[in-house]
Amino acid sequence: MRKFLSLLFITCLFGSCANNKTYEVYNSYQKTISLNGVWQFLASNNLDEANVVQDSFAEWDTLRVPGNWDTKERYATYVGKGYYQKNFTLPKNWENKQIRLKFGAVYQTAKVWLNGELLGKNVGGYLPFEFNITNKINKDGENSLVVMADNTIRRGAWWAWGGISREVSLLADEELRMVNQHISSVPDFENNKVSFTIKYKIENKGSSAATVNIKSNIKDGEKMAVQTISVPANSTQEKIVKFQKDLSDYKLWDFNNPNLYKLQSELVVNGNVQDVVADNFGIRKFEVKGEQFFLNNNAVRMNGVNRVHDHPDYGNTEPDHLILKDMKDIKSLGANFSRLMHAPLSKNILDFCDKNGMLLVEEIPVWGAEDPNSRPNNSITKQWMKRLIERDFNHPSVVAWSVGNELRTDQPKWGKQHLTKGQYTYVNEMIDYTTSLDTTRLKTYVSNTSYQGGEVGKEPYEKVDFLSVNSYGNALKIVEKVHDRFPNKPIFISEIGKGQIGPVPDAVLKDELVEYIYKLKDYPYVTGVSIWSYNDYRSDYKGTPESGFREWGIVSETREQKKAYKQLKDAYQYWLEK
Repeated sequence: MRKFLSLLFITCLFGSCANNKTYEVYNSYQKTISLNGVWQFLASNNLDEANVVQDSFAEWDTLRVPGNWDTKERYATYVGKGYYQKNFTLPKNWENKQIRLKFGAVYQTAKVWLNGELLGKNVGGYLPFEFNITNKINKDGENSLVVMADNTIRRGAWWAWGGISREVSLLADEELRMVNQHISSVPDFENNKVSFTIKYKIENKGSSAATVNIKSNIKDGEKMAVQTISVPANSTQEKIVKFQKDLSDYKLWDFNNPNLYKLQSELVVNGNVQDVVADNFGIRKFEVKGEQFFLNNNAVRMNGVNRVHDHPDYGNTEPDHLILKDMKDIKSLGANFSRLMHAPLSKNILDFCDKNGMLLVEEIPVWGAEDPNSRPNNSITKQWMKRLIERDFNHPSVVAWSVGNELRTDQPKWGKQHLTKGQYTYVNEMIDYTTSLDTTRLKTYVSNTSYQGGEVGKEPYEKVDFLSVNSYGNALKIVEKVHDRFPNKPIFISEIGKGQIGPVPDAVLKDELVEYIYKLKDYPYVTGVSIWSYNDYRSDYKGTPESGFREWGIVSETREQKKAYKQLKDAYQYWLEK
C-alpha cells in the first residue's frame, strides 16, 4: 500500500521525532489524478496506426475504463485491436512537477500515444507499466491520450479479456522521489530476534546531484536511524539497511493472527519532506524442511482453491466487491494456500490475503506446449518477474514465485510427454533469475510432465524448493510416481480434478476425486491440494459447452453454488481436523 500525504505541514509523522522538529511538506498538491471513466473506443484491425491519432474520436463508440470490451454484447467475440482515447488537462500547480502516466494493466499488447507521439509499447497484460511524460505533455491546455490494446494472444483455457482492465492514473512528483521500499522481516526463534532488511529505491530526475535523508518507522514510539544517500543527477540509487530487533516485542503473522505492521518513510531534502511512502508488511517465516512446509517453525499442511479472474459482467477487472465476496467464500471452505491463477493477481486480492491470513504462490503467465516465451534467456519473462516482485515484495501473503505452468512437448502422446531442452533450460534460468531478485521466498514451477516423461536431468527438480504438480488422473498414483522419481522435497498438488464438474446446481465431484482428496492426507510429503477451480469461466478452449463457460467450478460463473461446493468443504474440514 502506498499513500502520499498532501498536507502543507507535517509534524513528527511517525511518533517521536528528533528535537521535535517540524518539517515542511514540499509537495503540497494533489499527487494523483484518475483517468478512469468514459473513454472513446474503436474496435478495428484495419486502422492504420500511423493515422489513428488524427482520427475523429467523436465518432467512436464509448466504453468505461477500467473495463473489458468483450463484456459488451456488440464486442463479445471481437479479437484483435481496440483503440481508446481520452482528453485531459493538468492542474495549474503541476507546472514544475515530474509527471508520470501509469496503467495498472492492459491486455495483452499495448501501445500508447500522447498528443500524437508514440510513448512506447508494453507486452504482458497483467502488470503495471508507466511513462514519464514531463517533457511531452501540454501543461497549459488539453492533451489527447490514445491507447491500443490487442488481445490476439490467448493462453490456456481462460478467456483473453481485452482492453484497459485496471486503473489509469496521472502522478505528479518532485524531482526526488522514493520509487519503492522493500522490507523483509525474518524471525530467528532460537535467538529471539527479528532480522530486518529494508531496501530503498530513490530516483533523482534533477540536473544536479542531491543528498537525501530517509526517516522511517515500523512501530509507534520506536526510533530508527536516519539514512543518508547521495543520488547523482538523472539516476536511480538504492540503499540497503539491515538491523535486528527483539522478536518478543513483535507479533507474528500467521493464518489465524495475520498481524500487520506499517513501514512509513519520509524523504527529506534540505529540511523539506519531498515524499512520504507507507507499506504494510508482516513478520513470518515460511520455509521447507525435508518434505514439509513450516510456517513460523510449525509444520503446516494446507489446501486451496484455484480461482479464474473471470465474471460475465466484470470480465477480469476484479472489482472490490467481487474480490471480497469470492475470497471470503474461498476462506470459508478451509482454503489457506493456493496458486490462485496462472497470472499476476490483482492488488485487492493480495491485500485481502494479507489481512485474512491466506498464503499465495504468484506466477507469471507462461503456459503449455506452445508458449513462445518458454525459451532460454527471455528478456520478456525476466521483465514480468522483475515487475511482479517489485510490486508485491512487501505482501506477507506471498510466499513463493512460480515461473510457469504445464510446459511440455506436444509429442509423443499424453502419458509420455516431457519438457523440451529449451523449456528445461528456461525454467532453470528463470528460477536462478528469480532468486537473484528475491532470496526471501520459495521458488517453484508447476508440472504435468514430472509423472509422464520427466526424469532427473530433464525435469527442473534440483533448483525448485517444492514440487508443484497438476493432477487430473489418479492423484494417488501420480504423487507416488513423482515422489519416487524426485524424492526429498514437498509435493503440492497445485491443481486437482477428475472429469471436471458440470453445470449448476446438481454437479458433484466424482467419487474417485473425493476419495483422492481424503486419502492424500495420509501421504506425509503431500503438503496439500488445490482444486481447479472455484468458479466456472468463459472459454473458447476445446471441450467448452455451448454456453461458452467452462463448467469446472464448484460455483457457476455468477457464483451459484453446486453440490460439489459442500463436498469440497467437508473434505477440507477433514484435513483440518485430522
